Amino acid sequence: MPQLSVIIPAYNEQRRLPATLESVHGYLTQRNLTFEILIVDDGSHDDTAEVVEMFAVAHSGVRLLSYQPNQGKGHAVRTGILSAKGDLMLIDDADGSSPIEELERLERGITSGADLVIGSRAKSDESRQVQALAYRKWIGNTFNFLVQRLLLPGIYDTQCGFKLFKAEAAREIFAVAQIDGFGFDVEILHIARVRGYKIAEVGINWHNVEGSKVNVFADSPKMFLDVLQVVLRSLFGRYKTGSTART
Repeated sequence: MPQLSVIIPAYNEQRRLPATLESVHGYLTQRNLTFEILIVDDGSHDDTAEVVEMFAVAHSGVRLLSYQPNQGKGHAVRTGILSAKGDLMLIDDADGSSPIEELERLERGITSGADLVIGSRAKSDESRQVQALAYRKWIGNTFNFLVQRLLLPGIYDTQCGFKLFKAEAAREIFAVAQIDGFGFDVEILHIARVRGYKIAEVGINWHNVEGSKVNVFADSPKMFLDVLQVVLRSLFGRYKTGSTART
């Protein structure tokens, strides 16, 4: 059983993914960790799958999960988590916007007793730098303001794609998660709270990488609707311990 599973959802990422794979694999190898890197090809129309297969030929511990058609980032991450075998599970974005070295900040949170640790671009920390486009930062802050009021008070950044879980927590949370789109982060963090898992949030270094698959104007309303779905499901007890099937 590997010490760490890295789950990377990928949709049409043939251009940005290779550098991320090199960085992640090289860093983990240098640390002498036992690991697996799971790339979940979420119905790509480009050569994402071929890029991963070529990389896997020369690099051990790399696994491709691929399906058609495109289902959404939440579906891809859930597929990866439920297929992973590591003692710890890291969700990482294909663009490498969160340097893999930031894993060490998250690991310290696990060591301190958290069940899951989320990287944050919004939590105050003078030791890190965030390079984000101004309009994306404003929209993200507005979304998180609403999320804090409706579901997750005290969490500053639900949407950063760099999150570390203990395996048991990850499997239980994602087994009942239902959202396939970009709003899945809010749902999994709410499930974690409902089920009593300890969440830690730590500031990390982060930089914008061109080519984001998130269209802030088209996807933000969809994400808000996802949040409302979580509110309703929670009111009906869908996320409490004992809930099983996704409906």
